[in-house]
Amino acid sequence: MRTYRYKVQTSSYGLFLGITAEAIQLNAPPTSGNQVSDRVWLDTGRVHHAYSGRKLALNGQEVTWLHLGLREYTESIELGAPGSYVLIIIHALEVVDADYAEAALAPALAKWTEAEFGLAPRSGRINRDSTTGELTFSWDERPQ
Repeated sequence: MRTYRYKVQTSSYGLFLGITAEAIQLNAPPTSGNQVSDRVWLDTGRVHHAYSGRKLALNGQEVTWLHLGLREYTESIELGAPGSYVLIIIHALEVVDADYAEAALAPALAKWTEAEFGLAPRSGRINRDSTTGELTFSWDERPQ
């Protein structure tokens, strides 16, 4: 189990999100979680608030952000675990309401995944629409 803390501070906003998760290799498809790729699953049904200990029920959009952060790495995860299924269980989120945005879940899980599986870092970024204030996450183009 490992924790990754994602932090961004710009002149117009700040983000903070810690994520604690673990990866388990299985011989058969998991009985919990949502399938992200052929052999990678993500379980968000056990998430707790890291500071208060209370259970967090993630909404559909939050789960979608987590899938976005993980999806870029599923092929590499599967190559590193031939024949196995990999279940990634999110155990806790460190959330400070003033600095939390759902979009931060994508890069937080992406960076956790890079560290957990020893994968080469990918570049992505949080963007903020100056008119609406809405935050989005996008991956940078891969070099050809």
